[in-house]
Amino acid sequence: MSDILKLYDYIILTDEEQFNAVWDLGKHIDTYIDGNIKINLYAVNEFFVELYYDDELNKIVDKKHFKQGFLLEKYLPK
Repeated sequence: MSDILKLYDYIILTDEEQFNAVWDLGKHIDTYIDGNIKINLYAVNEFFVELYYDDELNKIVDKKHFKQGFLLEKYLPK
């Protein structure tokens, strides 16, 4: 996998390839906790990925990708 990954190229990857891209190329920025869900924010080149981890289920339950917008607002108070 190339060290430069654009958002469109990320979107067309399989789920497994997306997770690997986040862990291989992403930089962990912050974690936001909402009840039993930990939302981990990663920067991957010019876009962001949120991975939603459920403590009770002990697994990732969702992921979202974006370049900007309201999803970043929850990290601003820090």
